[in-house]
Amino acid sequence: MPEKNVRDMTKFERLHNSLATRTFRATLMGAIVLGVLALIIGLAWYAYLYCRQTVHQAFGISKNVQAIMNEVVDPAAMGNDVMTIYRSLTDEERAEEKTNPEKYYARYSEITGSEAHAIVLAILDDFRDSGTANDVYFAMYDKETKSIVYIADSDNSARTGVRTGSFESASEKEINKFLNWDEKKILYNIENTQRFGWICTSGVSVKNPDGSIAGFILSDLTLKDIASGMKGFAIFFSISMFIVVILLAVLMARHMEKKLVKPINEIAGAAEAYVKDKKAGVKYSEHFSGLKINTGDELENLALTMADMEGELADHEEDLARIAAEKERIGTELSLATKIQADMLPNIFPAFPDKSEFDIYASMKPAKEVGGDFYDFFLIDADHLGLVIADVSGKGVPAALFMMVSKILVQNIAMSGKSPAQVLRSINTQICSNNREEMFVTVWFGSLDLRDGTLRAANAGHEYPILKKPDGDFELVKDKHGFVVGGMPDAVYTEYELKLEPGAKLFLYTDGVTEATDEIAELFGTDRLLSELNKVKDESTEDIIKSMNDCIALYSGDTPQFDDVTMMCLHYSGKGATGLKQITVDAKVENIAAVTDFINSELEMIGCPFKAKMQIDVAIDELFGNIAHYAYGEESGTATVRFKYEKEADTAEITFIDSGVPYDPLAKEDPDVTLGVKERAVGGLGIFLVKKTMDSMEYERKNDKNVLKIRKKLR
Repeated sequence: MPEKNVRDMTKFERLHNSLATRTFRATLMGAIVLGVLALIIGLAWYAYLYCRQTVHQAFGISKNVQAIMNEVVDPAAMGNDVMTIYRSLTDEERAEEKTNPEKYYARYSEITGSEAHAIVLAILDDFRDSGTANDVYFAMYDKETKSIVYIADSDNSARTGVRTGSFESASEKEINKFLNWDEKKILYNIENTQRFGWICTSGVSVKNPDGSIAGFILSDLTLKDIASGMKGFAIFFSISMFIVVILLAVLMARHMEKKLVKPINEIAGAAEAYVKDKKAGVKYSEHFSGLKINTGDELENLALTMADMEGELADHEEDLARIAAEKERIGTELSLATKIQADMLPNIFPAFPDKSEFDIYASMKPAKEVGGDFYDFFLIDADHLGLVIADVSGKGVPAALFMMVSKILVQNIAMSGKSPAQVLRSINTQICSNNREEMFVTVWFGSLDLRDGTLRAANAGHEYPILKKPDGDFELVKDKHGFVVGGMPDAVYTEYELKLEPGAKLFLYTDGVTEATDEIAELFGTDRLLSELNKVKDESTEDIIKSMNDCIALYSGDTPQFDDVTMMCLHYSGKGATGLKQITVDAKVENIAAVTDFINSELEMIGCPFKAKMQIDVAIDELFGNIAHYAYGEESGTATVRFKYEKEADTAEITFIDSGVPYDPLAKEDPDVTLGVKERAVGGLGIFLVKKTMDSMEYERKNDKNVLKIRKKLR
């Protein structure tokens, strides 16, 4: 495959990689491979036919010689006489053929001098000279010595001719083939000999009256002409194949150009023009319908399909435009619904700045654009705080609408002064009276007496509340559940009472918290919820809620949120307490004034003396300034400042929290103020001044945060 994109190629490169060129190359290669295979098969067939013809020819010569010889002489007697002499000789006497040939051949002189021997030689000579045989001779195979013994041979050549009685080695295969001939098939043997090279030997047997073999009339035909014949065949075949291959490749390339390449290029051109028009904003076009492709195959079908697609896409684009506009409208409305729902829930904190008895914070994270969970808190009267958390069945817009109705009903009925159990019963009656969609809502409702911390509550199928007593841990309050609101018209709800001591915290939540899942579908669970809550039990209500949201998000990872996640946390401080207030700002020097103003406003509310106020202002300037300068280095971050007033001790507690590098200002030794300015080391005087003006100063590194707390008795 080419490395370049086809649009980046030169004209030559495009031609080289075109379908027509590839078709030509593929046809050429295929034809060459086919031609080579045909050549190999042709040569093999040629060799087979040549050998077969040679065998038949040699066999025919031997058969004719036998027929003539039987008419004029007794070849069997001659063969028997020669083999009788040969077999009577010892190995030493046979060896005389090489060492003393005259003595050896003299033993056969009586046979070679006979008239019959001369006639046999004449017959053999006539056939050798008149035919195509290389040699025609009379011989016998001797199995015992594994030799062929020559009885008569007309070849007078000094190199290849042999005399009567001469012998040479023969293969066992050849001997067995000739001596065991069944006279049904043509008798032949092809091998590579020393005298003639590759040669075909064929013959017929000469038999005695008793049927035994006296010898064989044999004809030798050389196969040396087969190589030249095959060479000529190969040259002729190759030239012919080359011409046919080139012609076939050219014709195939032209055919493919007309039937495949040209239609494809036309379709590609129409597609390119279509894209160009779409980019230019042309809505309607007929690029594919104008193509004249009449190939009668898949390409024609493709062109027709593309033409249909072009028309359908135009209609589809109109539909998409309408859908997009409708989707945008729905999205806008859902976004507005999300904002309306968020605005319906209390979302301004601190919620009651003038109420020092408690601090409260809540959050709701819907699984869809709008959710079915809701929370609410409101003052029923000057001394009672209403608390609500609920979970509507289902999700999305229907749940959100049902949620809004339920929220309004809860608040309206609660403001009438009814008890929690009566509130739930009244809501259930109203919802069941007109609930054709059979939706329901789980509700926990409580009324907190701000004067003494008495909490009266009722539960309509909601999750157990979680309570932390002062100096204790968060624990489940396993209250008695009533039936869900909207499920049964005459449902009865049980009311119970809890006593919140100053410093107690109440945590309320929906099942989206405990049923949050991780990647392996394991639930977050109540046990894990309690464990994580107790890790931040001493934090503010806002930090507790934010920490739990972060914890659930980390636990779920990339797992899609299945249900709404809603939480609410109340910190009860008691009558006359200021409660815990805080401000979070960027850790910058210019925000020192904002922090100072925040603390001063709280100090003014409790009538702080001027001297104490000035000392606290100096401490804020020093401590927040250190955070702004050194906590985050070149990066940016935030700092939280908390204020708490303990009325009985008349003490203000201010806490500085940042997520910067670990730094304990108390670890450094106090400067020696008895030394002169020039003798004293630089730095540390500001922290020393804070230590001296405040009643206590504590530092700890907690949850990867620096926490510095100062306390000042005001009077």
